[in-house]
Amino acid sequence: MTATHQKPPLLRIGIIIESFSQARWVRKSLENVLATGIGQFALVVKVEAKRSGDGLLYKFYSRLDRRRFPTTATELVDIQDLFNEVPVIEEVNKVAEFNLDLLMNFASTEWNRRVSNSAKHGVWFHTFGDAAGFREVIDDNPMTHLSLKSLRGETEDIIYYSTSPTLGRFSVGLNNNNCYWKAAAFMARAVRDLQSGHKFASERCAVARLRERSNLGTPSNAAMSGMFLKLTGRAAARVFEKLTSINQWIVAYRFDREEFKYLIPPVGRFWADPFQIKVDGRYYIFFEDYVNSMGRAHIAVVEVDRNGIVSGPTEVLKLDCHLSYPFVFEWQGDYFMIPETGERDVVELYRASSFPFKWEPVKVLLEARSPVDATLAEVNGQWLMFVNIEEEGVAVNWDELHLYFADSPLGPWTPHERNPIVSDVRSARPAGRIFRSNGLLCRPSQDSSLRYGYATIINIVTEISASTYKEAPLLKINPDWDNDIIGVHTLNMLDEMTVIDCLMKRRKFGNVRLRTVSGSLDLLSSDNMKAALKDRTTLAD
Repeated sequence: MTATHQKPPLLRIGIIIESFSQARWVRKSLENVLATGIGQFALVVKVEAKRSGDGLLYKFYSRLDRRRFPTTATELVDIQDLFNEVPVIEEVNKVAEFNLDLLMNFASTEWNRRVSNSAKHGVWFHTFGDAAGFREVIDDNPMTHLSLKSLRGETEDIIYYSTSPTLGRFSVGLNNNNCYWKAAAFMARAVRDLQSGHKFASERCAVARLRERSNLGTPSNAAMSGMFLKLTGRAAARVFEKLTSINQWIVAYRFDREEFKYLIPPVGRFWADPFQIKVDGRYYIFFEDYVNSMGRAHIAVVEVDRNGIVSGPTEVLKLDCHLSYPFVFEWQGDYFMIPETGERDVVELYRASSFPFKWEPVKVLLEARSPVDATLAEVNGQWLMFVNIEEEGVAVNWDELHLYFADSPLGPWTPHERNPIVSDVRSARPAGRIFRSNGLLCRPSQDSSLRYGYATIINIVTEISASTYKEAPLLKINPDWDNDIIGVHTLNMLDEMTVIDCLMKRRKFGNVRLRTVSGSLDLLSSDNMKAALKDRTTLAD
């Protein structure tokens, strides 16, 4: 007799709202929960709206902010169609009668204590940074911490945690818009984990408990006066910086432990995302060649040796969209490239018909929302693809890492059961090839918390399967060897060659004079990697 497997019953979910007119991100959150197919809305609790205690200056700032920087996440839309034939009550003391698995609160958190014992898994609710994301902008804090919490009885837990870059350093609305759209995915992810029996993101949550600050409420009029002074000073500093310097990505490479040699582009373009490959004893570096006047980049290649440039740079791939991150590799005697084509919403594979100058499309490997920096690796006979995929409405694609599996680089590619496997601006986005050191699998990633591409993190992959993924930070490569170097976001080590890119603050007056690359990059030797494994404190906060 063949065993049959019955699906578990749908989770019975109650929704707490103040009105059927809700922000767009709330509607998206509810739609995402329904799309999982593992939950149903069994009750709507309409509660009385809590009066806002915002000060006059804060209200004035918010009004100006909305006019200057229009956003979409908080636009009001009707959600009543999501609750057809769902009972609606107003008495919170009757919630327990509906035998709910969980409650989701999109109203004031003051209601949590009233209903924390009314559902099997308590009440779930969001928190956004410090004072609803306000203080991150005002204090120029580069990260905003986002949490999905649960309250069950008297026990409060963080069940999903993420960090987002603080965008719009002058606009709370822009920053919150990004955070709200990102958080719209959290409820569905937590419901998925609850139903499948997975533990919630325990590693992230442990960090969150250490770093989380209490929500101090919206600022007083006195605090707002100080805020206006801060923003004015910050704006003046930005203007001066733009008048005296430009930021430009450059490339550097070295052989073995020799000094790095810089490859500096002319003014008006930048070179980034270098990937090297050795063919017939010759060394080629492929990279993103961005032309400011065009507003996009193509892929170029330069041949180098220990003395410097042999030939190039030469354009090798140009399309009607922005190209970057030319992940090049050899497989079964052919040379392949996966350039970033996120503007097309695809990950596309190219083959060299005449290496290194001519590349032809082979196939689309993946269709997704703005996939960037696809990085392949063959591990124990299985192929892995690490790639960042953008959440709907989110302004930047820096902090949501997805994983896919295949039997060959040609696919088909199967998603990891718990995508995204990393949701953290400090370590999600790929920063180069996966490599092994001392027998361990290492994944370079970008730390874009301070600014985009600020530093590179070397992560050790400790567990990987169709339903699990764990990694731990090992080393942090900081831009710490020259005051004019303010970022390093790609690192590739292959055979005896290491290549990096660096964000240089290039003065508009005077010549470029950069110091020899050193500092954190000296940690990449085998002995230092071993030492770092014994002492995880090598990673800076």
